[in-house]
Amino acid sequence: MTDAVKEVSAQTVKYEDGQYRRSRLDRLKARALKTSRDARSVFKQEKAEEYKRDIPELTNRQARSFGKKTMQNERAAARVDDRMVYIDENKMNALKSAMPDYEHVYIDNEKVRQIIAENPEDFYVDGEFSSDQYKRRFGGFTGFDNKANLDEIATASADYGVNKKTIRKAMKYAGYDTEKDLTWLYKTLAALGVLGASAGTGALLGASFTSNVWGVHNDGSSELLDTIKTTSNATEVGALRGLLAGVIPAIALAAVVKDNGGKDIFKGNTAEEIVAKGEKNIESRIKGEKNQKMMKAILKMPNISDEDKAFILKLAYGELTGKKVNDRELAAAYEIAKFCNAHPDFDPKDYDKLPGRKQPDDKVPEDKPDKETKPIDQNRPTTPVQPVKPELCDLSIGKIDGVKVHDYIVRAGIKGKDKDGNPITLGDNPYNIVMGKYKRADGKPMTHNDIMAVRNDIFGKGKGLRQGKIQLLDELTVNGVPYKYQNGKVELGTVAKGSKMNFFKPVNYPGASYNVHDCNNNILKDKLPDYDTAKKEAERIAKENPNKYNFFIQ
Repeated sequence: MTDAVKEVSAQTVKYEDGQYRRSRLDRLKARALKTSRDARSVFKQEKAEEYKRDIPELTNRQARSFGKKTMQNERAAARVDDRMVYIDENKMNALKSAMPDYEHVYIDNEKVRQIIAENPEDFYVDGEFSSDQYKRRFGGFTGFDNKANLDEIATASADYGVNKKTIRKAMKYAGYDTEKDLTWLYKTLAALGVLGASAGTGALLGASFTSNVWGVHNDGSSELLDTIKTTSNATEVGALRGLLAGVIPAIALAAVVKDNGGKDIFKGNTAEEIVAKGEKNIESRIKGEKNQKMMKAILKMPNISDEDKAFILKLAYGELTGKKVNDRELAAAYEIAKFCNAHPDFDPKDYDKLPGRKQPDDKVPEDKPDKETKPIDQNRPTTPVQPVKPELCDLSIGKIDGVKVHDYIVRAGIKGKDKDGNPITLGDNPYNIVMGKYKRADGKPMTHNDIMAVRNDIFGKGKGLRQGKIQLLDELTVNGVPYKYQNGKVELGTVAKGSKMNFFKPVNYPGASYNVHDCNNNILKDKLPDYDTAKKEAERIAKENPNKYNFFIQ
């Protein structure tokens, strides 16, 4: 046996016996949640029954909701548990064959590696980089929902002095889910939340409308997410295609999406404040009836001090952040508290150091009947076993811009006065934007024909603008003439009273390419010339692999 093999064998034993894990489930049961819909369904049902039994105040629906939340936590935990993270590629390659049940991931991003190099106290144990410590450290931001929400990403970003994109990469290396800024899910929910309530009524009216869906960032800036257009006999929902087909035409208004990580069920209160006031007026401090009932159950646990209850809450929602709490994290807090309450001598501060339960010999125990079974009647009709449907991986399309662009916020609906003092409405128009933001590369003055040519090339002939962010190419060539972006002033134009402004035509930037990704962000097809081509390629891949991929999630 070579020294390399000896080292691998020793490390295998070390990880199996004392590996840091997020889940307290048997490893096989935890892993089943990742791959089996049946396993997830059974787990949710069993948890719902447990919650209903232990907290009778919960309705059946509320118990099922928490059963689902806990299943989601455990499923995400299993991904973290099965992830081995390395900064040494040779070490990773040596361990792969010895530990085939794990996913081995090499950190190749230089900015993430810099975080590790500059903060060895966070990621090293006994002078060596530790996969366990890496997962534990970032788990301190995510909490036990094992998902990095936007506020948690922001906190980690500030802590390490890097951008949020780098933190997302770091979290994903560890196996944690991450919440994307202004995701399609948020946009869809926002539109459905505002528009879906009266869908039946609106659908009868058959009126046309154009509606914007806006996102509002944490810094207060806004971004136009999507424009929804419908007609009386057809629905065209742009990037939300298929998801908003039943949206009401008549009463659609703008929807605003806050990208601050979802609801804070503690309403800004700290863990200490929640615990100190107990059940008194808990409705004013905890959002949602089911969450109030769950919190009361934690507060009533007799074998845990108030100080430890507060610590457990922090552990569940991320002791390194501690600002926002979601219902998945509350469900995790209950699970931790229940464990600690059942073990009165156990210090909750050691909970995160416990290795998860290990299935002996990694084998599924055989079922042993309590009573002697009768021989099977060979003539008895049997019900065929239905095959378990595989968990399908969602395909998505990613865009890589191959050119430099500049953001511009289109202004609209600005009140002003004409030379006679009469009220008028002002806004940006494509012609004025081109006049202010472009110049000929050869230095010659731009003629009216030049401006119109560039205007039509960027925005489309006869198209107007609506308020929101657009992007302008740094360089472009129209009719053989090269043009350069300049940071000039754009004059507002008068908007005719009662005029309808069409939304701008999306710009197809030269040099941009599109990739088809699977649910693990692996690139299945790259360098496709446009979005439609990428979409067709995603459809082809899904059709050729119907047991592996869903067609398209974007």
